[in-house]
Amino acid sequence: MDEANEVLDGRLASVQNQFSPRFRSSLRELERRAEPGIALPPWSPLGGIVNGPELSAHHAAFRAVADEVAVSVYRVTLAWELALAPVVAPIPGSSRPESIRDSAAATDVTLTPEQNSRLPAA
Repeated sequence: MDEANEVLDGRLASVQNQFSPRFRSSLRELERRAEPGIALPPWSPLGGIVNGPELSAHHAAFRAVADEVAVSVYRVTLAWELALAPVVAPIPGSSRPESIRDSAAATDVTLTPEQNSRLPAA
């Protein structure tokens, strides 16, 4: 990221990485991007087409918080990502209108600090 920003003379606006409850290896980059205001639009924010449906089974904390706030685990996952830093803009994919609406509604979910603490980022 530093090299790209240098080549662009400080005009790097966005770096897209995979990031989800399953793929958290970009957390360090996310934290570094928040400093200079470089956006992170994570692709595959729900774990991908193969792993997305298994989100509840593999990440019980996300399911528990989803049950508490009475929304889908997908919506909680996107709300968690949005809460990580103001530069995060998840890019969920979907082919079903109801899934698109559910993803968009993640912006309406505000998780408590206690709930966020149960959804570890590392």
